[in-house]
Amino acid sequence: MITIPVRKCNKVNCNELINFNESYCDEHKQLSKQSNKDYDSLRNKRDNQYRKFYNSKAWKDARHISMLRHDSLCQECLRNGLYAQADVIDHIVELRDDYSRRLDQSNLEPLCHDCHNKKTYREKQRRLSEQNKNN
Repeated sequence: MITIPVRKCNKVNCNELINFNESYCDEHKQLSKQSNKDYDSLRNKRDNQYRKFYNSKAWKDARHISMLRHDSLCQECLRNGLYAQADVIDHIVELRDDYSRRLDQSNLEPLCHDCHNKKTYREKQRRLSEQNKNN
């Protein structure tokens, strides 16, 4: 006998058990559609300029060149004496700070996901700190 795994519905305080590969019970299925709509509207509000840039051939070429220049190794890990495969090209100076440097090879750095996430977190904290100082 094969048992199908089950889980609780994603709706808060709903204890209905559903198939593991579903998100909501029949009563709350419309929430999934609303959630998708909310996400799409947020995504559409993001700056189209950046989205177009990251899908451009110029960016893909610059990314490829940067990976080749650095042997696809995470530069932050290397600075710490470690070897790790890079899978992200990071803008040292973020696009929103200086869009003109978006393809500048001296502003591009291969990082592993872990190092990139740490850098992104530090940048967010720095921005919040600056924002709080200005208020």
